[in-house]
Amino acid sequence: MSNFFSIEEIQGQDTALQYIRHYVKSPHMIPPLLVFYGPASVGKWALAERFSRHILCLTGTGCGICQSCKSFINNQHPDYIVFPSNQRIAIGDDKDPAEFTVRWLQNRRLNYRPHLSKYRIILFPDASLINNEAESALLKSLEEPPAHSRFIFIVDDLMKLKQTIISRAICIPFQYLNKQVLQSLSADLQLYREDFFGGSLIPYDIPSEVITLTREMISKNLKDSILLLQLENWIREYKDDHPEWTEDFDYTEFLELVSTIMIYEFSKENIEDNSAQIEMLYNFKNHLHKNIPGLEHFLLSELFHKLTRE
Repeated sequence: MSNFFSIEEIQGQDTALQYIRHYVKSPHMIPPLLVFYGPASVGKWALAERFSRHILCLTGTGCGICQSCKSFINNQHPDYIVFPSNQRIAIGDDKDPAEFTVRWLQNRRLNYRPHLSKYRIILFPDASLINNEAESALLKSLEEPPAHSRFIFIVDDLMKLKQTIISRAICIPFQYLNKQVLQSLSADLQLYREDFFGGSLIPYDIPSEVITLTREMISKNLKDSILLLQLENWIREYKDDHPEWTEDFDYTEFLELVSTIMIYEFSKENIEDNSAQIEMLYNFKNHLHKNIPGLEHFLLSELFHKLTRE
């Protein structure tokens, strides 16, 4: 069997691979729900995809040549259901649920036998997007799942899932990648990297030229109160004028990038001298992650007001 698209391609996640190798050898032991949790861009989705192809393979080897593997490679496998990774997941209407809602899954997919493979895999690439009502509705499916269906939830933080969900899952931890693995993967995949990416391979779904420009603006303007005001205006106006990021612009993700770079720049020097500013930025991040619509401008103004007073 070729190593292409094999679980063994995943580097730096020895603990997670121990779980997955066990389940590959004994598919009947796979629990109804696996939760892959840990930092962004460290291999959770990549391993979930490879594991799914292996389990769905008609030979049980991830051969790459059977009808199941070919369908998987062509993104046409009828027994591999991947929910959206960029929109909220709702419970859905009782009588006519929209596609990729929980009731659509339960009424139109879950209780029917798989079309091609022995199993059906349902993957939620970002399980934090499942709203409360939908998450509660999923509990019954997880308590009494069809014998042929398996769920995989991916999440960066287990606290984003209900405890009742976690208690029904085998939770598989992922960790930040070490420097050697990062260098190897970046070279092999020809990936753009910055030091502040830390142990994640590609932590932002943002064009590299935007990241470079943002870091240049912050490094030039961060240490002076007057220049800080210019930086705030540039950040605020970028939402309306972003020629380097013409598609799928996400202002919240942009602000997440900005705050991460600012923390990195403050940390490069004496951390103790800049501890107050770093604390402000972490508080900004925490409020930003509450995802309250329209709050971004207020949080940005509040942050820079505090920074210019330090």
